Amino acid sequence: MPHAPASRDRGDARAAVAAVIIARTREQLCEACAAAPVVAGPTALSLRVDGTELFVITPDTADLASVGPAQTSLADLDGRVVSAAWDRRTRASAATAQHAGAHRTTQAPAVASRDGHVVHGQTPAAALEAVADPGGTAPPNESSRTPHHP
Repeated sequence: MPHAPASRDRGDARAAVAAVIIARTREQLCEACAAAPVVAGPTALSLRVDGTELFVITPDTADLASVGPAQTSLADLDGRVVSAAWDRRTRASAATAQHAGAHRTTQAPAVASRDGHVVHGQTPAAALEAVADPGGTAPPNESSRTPHHP
């Protein structure tokens, strides 16, 4: 029986590894959402996929704890949704392009948005805390505010 070329095998292996990393990132994002406090107003959270130019993002919702992997979308650093939510009903956050901009310009893996503000943090909790605190009292070096410009 003929064997597939080695380059195809390596490509298939890389694609499988990428799929696992993306799935794990979706799970990590949802774990952070499950621990998130209820925030007044629609909020979105995104998390960079390690080793890629992609991130996973939630829809805009006041109850992040209800978001599961099936409601998350995969986007690139240009803000394009490259894989819609698996449930086929949920849309990525309206701030996806702003999340992409924050992921492009910082090494922080987490980004949150609410009420026109986009912030990034070293952890999803830090980003959520910063976006939930419009007064700007988040701990220094934990997050940074980026104004939303429609």
